[in-house]
Amino acid sequence: MLIALFRNIEQIPSVEILPSLLYSTRMKIVTTSDDVKRIEEAAKEQIPSLVLMESAALQCWLILKDLLTPSDSLLFLVGGGNNGGDGLAIARFAYDAGFKHITILHSAVHFSDENVFQQQLLANYPIKHLHLSDVDLSTLPSCNWIIDALTGLGMKGPLKEGLASLVEWANGAHTPIFSVDIPSGLGDDGPSSEPSIHATYTVALGSLTQAHYHPSTRWRCGTLRSVNPSFPSDVLQTRICVASLDDDELILKPLKRSAYKKDRGSSAIFGSSRQYPSAARLSAKAAFAARGGLVTLYCDEDVYQIAAVESPSVIVREYTNQSVDQYDAILAGPGWGNGREEVLLPLLNSDRPLVLDADAIHAYASLFQQGMLPQENRTADSIFTPHLGELRVLGTAVLQRPCYGPDESPQLFFANLSELAQRLGSTLVVKSSIIHLVDRSGAITILESLNPSLGVGGSGDVLAGVITALLGQGYSAFDAALLGCKIHIQAGKIAHEEVGYYDSEVLCSYIGKVVLEAER
Repeated sequence: MLIALFRNIEQIPSVEILPSLLYSTRMKIVTTSDDVKRIEEAAKEQIPSLVLMESAALQCWLILKDLLTPSDSLLFLVGGGNNGGDGLAIARFAYDAGFKHITILHSAVHFSDENVFQQQLLANYPIKHLHLSDVDLSTLPSCNWIIDALTGLGMKGPLKEGLASLVEWANGAHTPIFSVDIPSGLGDDGPSSEPSIHATYTVALGSLTQAHYHPSTRWRCGTLRSVNPSFPSDVLQTRICVASLDDDELILKPLKRSAYKKDRGSSAIFGSSRQYPSAARLSAKAAFAARGGLVTLYCDEDVYQIAAVESPSVIVREYTNQSVDQYDAILAGPGWGNGREEVLLPLLNSDRPLVLDADAIHAYASLFQQGMLPQENRTADSIFTPHLGELRVLGTAVLQRPCYGPDESPQLFFANLSELAQRLGSTLVVKSSIIHLVDRSGAITILESLNPSLGVGGSGDVLAGVITALLGQGYSAFDAALLGCKIHIQAGKIAHEEVGYYDSEVLCSYIGKVVLEAER
């Protein structure tokens, strides 16, 4: 009866299968893979497992089919669990939709009951079946798409030798790969450096997980979407939120028409050195573009003249331990160089909102390790903006572990970020191909970027300047960081669309445009 019931897409009971495809575009929660499995088991108490599998496969197919052309040949890499069952069901939908050049490569010798059932549904289909143990990978037929349904979220530990070879072959085939649930080889618990599929497109089933959003693994998912395989709403509401995805529209409060430079925030930047004389200038330029009214640069005597000539809009001064109480926000670190602990310490002692970037992060870590900080948590807002290398330094000092590295699992990475922000009592902006923004309570917000054009020298200086300007305009630390990152990402996107690749000087020129368009 079930074979007849699910033989054709048209016969699938839509009321059970597709409660809402809008879920795929509004999914904002990142959770653990164990939590997704718990939700799936709870859903099976209300909806038969095979119905959930048919729904998951159909929703994957509806996305995959829009990526294909009618003549495409498809190679399905199928494991023995329910992820493999999903792949088999997708193969059936593809054949029924007119795709006749389909090959299924089975990698397992033991199968779940649902996987066996899906094999039975395909028994009379004229589809070629191969078994990994019987084939030479070099003789596999060429194809237009590879559909990866090998391991899913149920994987524990690294890929076995045979699967690892298959994954290596797939990645080297120069063929687009569509992964069901998660690229095979990735998991929350394993080291992020373990081999995995490098997918072109991934459809997560039920929820996005930490393994989808580790800095070393996000790119391996390619274009990433999430669908609900008919999990009941009451079950989905029990998800444990590890992080949230921000895709809200960028909106800034407009300035009053009577706004004056002293109303728009006064920022002090401590930075630049003989080695990096222009870093702080980029921050200052970005701060002005983000509506900052006044910017003062404190720099060394040996770069004073350069800074004064390069930055006519910036007040340039040498720092001699004078008060910083007159500023609305302070940025320390861009191009600062090493050995700045003595200058940073009074800034940490001040009650001014403070952004610590680049070399200021190294100086803070040194002060922490020497036990020279007057208190672990400042009363005023603080924002740290480390890239991954600086995160290692900061984590090693504060938590006595690096917080990021090749042997670290996605689960540990997220836990470290939360603990580090809480220990610092500060907001963290962790910069990589994506942004992990952590508030002082440890709550994590992820911003997608995946724009390699932003990976250019000085880009971080620009971001730090934007965040500082917003902080000086009265935004909270978290809001200043969130809005600053969104402005930076949007400016990079527009610049890439209009000019291709660019330097950070050009990036600065797009900040003001993005800010103006965001004013509501």
